[in-house]
Amino acid sequence: MANVHRQVKNVVEQASFRYVQLIEQLDQSQLESHEYHHGYYCPHGHTIRDSTNHWCYFCVKKILSNNCGFDINFLHNDYKLKYSKLWKRVEIGHPEDCWTITAPGAYSPRRVCMPSYRAQYSHQKAENVTIHKALYQCAWGDVGSMVVTRACGNPKCGNPLHMVSSWNRSFPPENVHPFEIEFKAEKLMQISRARLLNREQEIITQDYKATITHPLDAKEPPEYDEG
Repeated sequence: MANVHRQVKNVVEQASFRYVQLIEQLDQSQLESHEYHHGYYCPHGHTIRDSTNHWCYFCVKKILSNNCGFDINFLHNDYKLKYSKLWKRVEIGHPEDCWTITAPGAYSPRRVCMPSYRAQYSHQKAENVTIHKALYQCAWGDVGSMVVTRACGNPKCGNPLHMVSSWNRSFPPENVHPFEIEFKAEKLMQISRARLLNREQEIITQDYKATITHPLDAKEPPEYDEG
């Protein structure tokens, strides 16, 4: 069992998030004044990205709220099949344990081709990224050009709870929720109807679990009386 709680605290360096009220209602010029822009879709269907490091605004809000989870049925269409194949390569286990990525050789698994924020600037819709970053961006959120690190140090670990970027809290949640990696016809129909009504994000976020900040994750941890 990996001692991730201790190691995450050592690798996380909090980045600076710029909150903008009602950001989804701003036009391109207004977004640019806040150093954001409409870019390529993230796995979760958002388009507002940071102008420098290209992280997804709403994904980072999700990461900062310490939510790790996804439903493959509700991912953006450009990502669904790719992630379905990718998760089949991960041996799902206990939330605290490493989940082995099935790949030949003793070293880190090879990179995988995934849609990328760079699609907005180049002719290529996808690029090669590490499997770990791909899994992180599915379960946590799209961090653009920023780095994803394995807190457990295991090169073949595919457990997103063992992965961090500069946005993660020091203590990860207890499990991945929601965690749906199988296609279900009724959910695919549900998200298609919601998309037509521009209510897609309501469906995607309805299963996100409310999280409570770990006491040691607060800026000024409370002093406990152990007497």
